Amino acid sequence: NSFCTLLVCVDPRSSLLSMALAAPSSSVATSAAFSRDGGSMRRATNSEMRAPPQEVPFVDAVPDDLQCGICFSAAVDPVVTEECGHLYCRDCILTALDRKKECPIDRLPLTVNDIRKDVRALRKIQSLTVQCYNHKQGCSWVGAYSDLDRHADRCELATVKCPFSVHGCEAVVSRKTLPEHMSTNMNAHLLLVCQVTTRLADENVMLQQELDILQREDMRFVWVITNFEAKRGPVYSRKFVARGLQWYLGIDFEGPEKHAGVYLFAEGHAKRVDFKLILFNADAARDKVHIVNDWAADYKGKGWGPLKFIDRSNLSSSGFIVSGCVRIGVEIDADPFE
Repeated sequence: NSFCTLLVCVDPRSSLLSMALAAPSSSVATSAAFSRDGGSMRRATNSEMRAPPQEVPFVDAVPDDLQCGICFSAAVDPVVTEECGHLYCRDCILTALDRKKECPIDRLPLTVNDIRKDVRALRKIQSLTVQCYNHKQGCSWVGAYSDLDRHADRCELATVKCPFSVHGCEAVVSRKTLPEHMSTNMNAHLLLVCQVTTRLADENVMLQQELDILQREDMRFVWVITNFEAKRGPVYSRKFVARGLQWYLGIDFEGPEKHAGVYLFAEGHAKRVDFKLILFNADAARDKVHIVNDWAADYKGKGWGPLKFIDRSNLSSSGFIVSGCVRIGVEIDADPFE
């Protein structure tokens, strides 16, 4: 037997496509179908997280003998050809040699073994006078190009992201005004942190429920739905693979008599399959099992499953909600069919 289930924490804020409940045309009473509608230079950085290149604001025009023969800007990490003495940015010439093994200027044969670092040109370029990247914003700093990065790292007029950007704050402010932004947006930042904490708490509950199921000998995986009683409208699981095909589950909370239906959907194909649904109880001996082997041909390509699988009227008292979570497994033993 192949037991194929999935683990997912459904986000209650996610938007869902409309789901319509259709009554089966056959005499089947326990299963139903769901339908889902479906002179300047480019400056490189050695950081793995590369920032967009910035135009270096040289005060004076870059001398011709310090310009790259390809990009015509001041050579970055300058290299020179051994035979013809042409100067290039290291990245520029390596890219050119990937296309053709010749000097771009005089077309003489050239390989990476025929170029070397030009320390003299590097020293001259590093000594050129530049302005701050933020001179248009009012920074008056002027200095050697070799000192530009050091200044940029502490320039008060440089734009920086809010430290809470990792939690959702989209503010981009100057380094000078960052303290004011942090002070005036304290409550908003606190709310972001609370949202993260809540999400982590939900994930922790989900993992605890997963562990509970993993400790059962006959079950391996489960779809954990947190805050189940607060859910409204349809929710869907992530996709999973069983019998070489993709599937996913859907839950309709608008079932009759305070029931919720659980349905299996095919993803990227129109196959049907017999399957088993398990609604896990706090007491493993009371797990609810429903075998679905009556997938009507009329509903090929739609979701199919028990219309009243989850009784919402007494979930908590019956043990099917644990720490606010409902756990559902799906087992697919048979081969899919048309």
